[in-house]
Amino acid sequence: MSLPPSIGRYEIVGQLAIGGMAEILLGRIRGPSGFDRPVVVKRILPHLARRKQFEAMFLDEARIVAGIRHPNVVFVHELGREAEDLFLVLEYLEGESAANLVRGVVCAGRILDHRLAAYVLAEACAGLHAAHELTNADGALQGLVHRDVSPQNLFVTYSGQVKVLDFGIATAADRVARTEAGQVKGKFEYMSPEQCMGRPLDRRSDVFSLGAVLYELSTGRRLFKRTTELATLRAITTEPIVPPSRIVERYPARLEAVCLRALAKAVDERYATAAEMRRDLLAVVRELEVGADGDEPATALARLMHELFSNRAADKKEMLRRVRAGSNVTHVPSDDADDVPDLPSVVDEPGTEAGSARDQPPAARSKPTRTPWILAAVAGAAAVAALALATTRTSEVPAPSPVAVSAATPPDSTPAPSTAPAAAREVILHVESKPSGARVLVGGAEQGVTPTDIPLLRADEPVVLVLQRQGFAALEQTVVPNENKGLVLVLEPAPRPARRPAAPPAGAPSAAAPPVPTFRRFN
Repeated sequence: MSLPPSIGRYEIVGQLAIGGMAEILLGRIRGPSGFDRPVVVKRILPHLARRKQFEAMFLDEARIVAGIRHPNVVFVHELGREAEDLFLVLEYLEGESAANLVRGVVCAGRILDHRLAAYVLAEACAGLHAAHELTNADGALQGLVHRDVSPQNLFVTYSGQVKVLDFGIATAADRVARTEAGQVKGKFEYMSPEQCMGRPLDRRSDVFSLGAVLYELSTGRRLFKRTTELATLRAITTEPIVPPSRIVERYPARLEAVCLRALAKAVDERYATAAEMRRDLLAVVRELEVGADGDEPATALARLMHELFSNRAADKKEMLRRVRAGSNVTHVPSDDADDVPDLPSVVDEPGTEAGSARDQPPAARSKPTRTPWILAAVAGAAAVAALALATTRTSEVPAPSPVAVSAATPPDSTPAPSTAPAAAREVILHVESKPSGARVLVGGAEQGVTPTDIPLLRADEPVVLVLQRQGFAALEQTVVPNENKGLVLVLEPAPRPARRPAAPPAGAPSAAAPPVPTFRRFN
């Protein structure tokens, strides 16, 4: 997908990330006397730009984020339109997602310092509380719910600041783009039980998601990750929470109490507001400062970020120097450190007792062998439709109401007769990739970027999907579109071309070169 040279008054330098609805671009604006400033330009993907539903969602996000003025929420500079391009201009942040932070710590064989984990979540609580308290022109609360609180949407700068990102699927009382009743949106592993079931949400749903993020940052384990989406939904709605102290020895009791209260399945048993959760988290930070290095949490966090990401920080610093100098930018570091292993789950494998390996740090435990792809065929009538649409993207196919998370009867795979309505002859193929942002082609025609939902005519003949992402080997997968299905495909890094050995000097004796040790480095 080629990038435009400019959007509005912003010169486009490169691509930072891409999602199911929009792409994130690095831009710069030039002013008098050599003034150059880097910005982030978020625009709807070109193939979705003409669809009113996506435009309405994008405008909603812009209006919501622009109304939140808080140091822990990403700042909006401008909302603009040029021809068919609707774009949002945001501040450029130098740092990493909280997902990168915890993976970096675990990759180093450690667990994130509990004081810093509590501090990161306390700052996120401050930003979310400001969003929850957003009012309209009449002073009435808008009832804003983020709905997609996750480690990917919490950002930690190299200077130790924490920012809440991406209000793209937030709900508010007066937003233009309405969600179909029972439709589920958000990242499965961080949803609240009521969100999984398509019920009405309030700010306490975000509190639950904050609890799941706190659990992950402070244990190095993903609380609700399971082998299928249906198993994940069941874990959230029915399975008891494994106390963090069973995963990590000497886990602070006061931090565990905060985490478990936020993760209460009953809405009324959680914190009523993110501000209440922040108050208790700051008490934990003060308690854990006894015996600490004496630095303020933000200073200690900044030091850790530079320790873990010194190479990436240097790359971004050089890129920004070139942006500000008006020079050509030849390399734009990606948002994700894709070479870092994913985190293990609280339940690594079926039959493994949660917490049984707590004496070892997560990075020291054996890592399951990566398979080139994982196919999750989601069966069931109401459950299938819900799971096919339960994504961070918007689908134009309405989901049933309410969403069922219990097992359903096997679907009828018999193709619908030609006299049936078009909807009955159509199935939804939900495609995700690890990492996301891969182009999906069916029969050579591009169908969007992962994660995405692809409508196909019901048939017993297989179709071939091709996933393409820069830096990764192309992946082909054959699927029979005879029912709604979900695919999670793992992309493998593209093999690096072998270096041709230098020819030995004339007359030199031929000898086998000694093996050269290789080192894996986390950037």
